Amino acid sequence: MQFKKLALIFMTVTLLVSCLLSILSVRSESTDANRSDKIANKTSSPVIPPPLETALEELRVIQIKIEGDIHPKEYGEDIRDLTPIVENAYGDAEILATVKSALAGHQLAVQFWECDRVFGYDELFQCRDQVLQAVFQKYPDIAAQAQAIVASENTTYISAELDENSVLEAIWEKTGMDTKTALQMSNPTSLTADNHTQN
Repeated sequence: MQFKKLALIFMTVTLLVSCLLSILSVRSESTDANRSDKIANKTSSPVIPPPLETALEELRVIQIKIEGDIHPKEYGEDIRDLTPIVENAYGDAEILATVKSALAGHQLAVQFWECDRVFGYDELFQCRDQVLQAVFQKYPDIAAQAQAIVASENTTYISAELDENSVLEAIWEKTGMDTKTALQMSNPTSLTADNHTQN
């Protein structure tokens, strides 16, 4: 009987997470369209200083690694290596803000993933819940969707009801959007060329 209950809970959580990801996908498409229009309105490419260019390239490479299969240790090292690069970057304020936003999202993902190293059931979920509070503050739409998933559950820990990979994927979707936007803002001519190719 308990197995059936657990299976039902697992199926329900999986279904809700799938809905969460599809909602995020639809919202990100409309946000991407708005950002693309804004970027297309820029007439010339901004001058990108070498530190900012390095930060953009590192974010692009990290995004490719995430879309493949990245090990938590490698991911954490990549983000720690990227942090001083972004902190020392300068140049176009809008691009820099988007790069910093992507980095902040990656830092939250690393913190969430590193909670796996904590020993003990309560300690694991306390760690994850603490990181989730920062994730929810940065990404209110993720918070709303997570709250919808756990609303009917009577649980001590929000993260105990959420799938770890789904949380990471939701964060990475946001960092991916920031990375794509920063790359497009740094080279609007490539966006124009891409739009002509697609038409």
